Amino acid sequence: MSAVMNVQPWIKFTATTVGRDKIYRLVQYFSRFLAWYFMRQGYSKETVARFNNLKKTLGLSRKRKPVEHLEQAAKAASAKDEFIRFCAVSKQLSYAGYLTFDALIFLDGAGAYKFKNIKRYSELANKFWLAGIVFSFLSGLYKTRHIEIRRETTVRGLRHHGETEKAEVRADLKLLANEQDAVNHQLLQDGLDMLIPSTGLGYLQLDDGVIGLIGTVTSLMGAKTQWAKVNKA
Repeated sequence: MSAVMNVQPWIKFTATTVGRDKIYRLVQYFSRFLAWYFMRQGYSKETVARFNNLKKTLGLSRKRKPVEHLEQAAKAASAKDEFIRFCAVSKQLSYAGYLTFDALIFLDGAGAYKFKNIKRYSELANKFWLAGIVFSFLSGLYKTRHIEIRRETTVRGLRHHGETEKAEVRADLKLLANEQDAVNHQLLQDGLDMLIPSTGLGYLQLDDGVIGLIGTVTSLMGAKTQWAKVNKA
C-alpha cells in the first residue's frame, strides 16, 4: 500500500504535459552536455553520435502547440495589475510565435518540407523565445518590488499591534517570504534560460557544454515547480 502511495506523486507529475516535457527537456540538454564532454575526452565518434542523436530526437519530439499559449494569453488578459497583465500576455504571445517558427524548423528537420529561409526561421524562433523569457523576468522584478513594499508596510504594523495581532503579522511576513522565494526561483530560472537563445542568436559565445548544463539545471528547476504544483498536498 505504501509503495502505491509513493508512486502516486510521480504518476500525477508525468500525467501532465508540462511534467513530461520537463523530463524530455532534462534528458535532451543533459545529452547535449554528454556529447560535448565525450567529444572533448576523445571518446569514439559512435559514442558522441549516440548522444547527439538522442539530443536531436528529443528536440524534434518536444513540440507543443502555439494554440496552448494563445489560450494562456487570453486567460492572462484578465489580470488586474496592468503591468503584470502586459508581461503575461506578451510572454504567452512570444512563446506562441516561438513555437510557430519552431514547428517550421521541425518540418524542415524531419524532411517533410525543406524551407529556403530556414536559418531566418531559426533566428526568429530564438528571438521570440528570448522575448518570452525577458517578459517573464521583468514580471518577476516587478513582483519583487511589490512584495518588498507590502513587507515594509506589514513590518511597520508590528509597532502598533498587541501580541495577538503581532502573531498574525508574523504569519503574513512568512507568507510574503514564501512568495518571494517562488519569485526568486523563477527569476534565477529565467536568467539562466536567457543564455540559451542569446547564444543561438550569436549575442553570447557559449559552447555546447555550458548550454547543456544550463538547460539541465533549468529543466530540474522547472520540474521542481511543476511537481509542487501538481502535488500540493
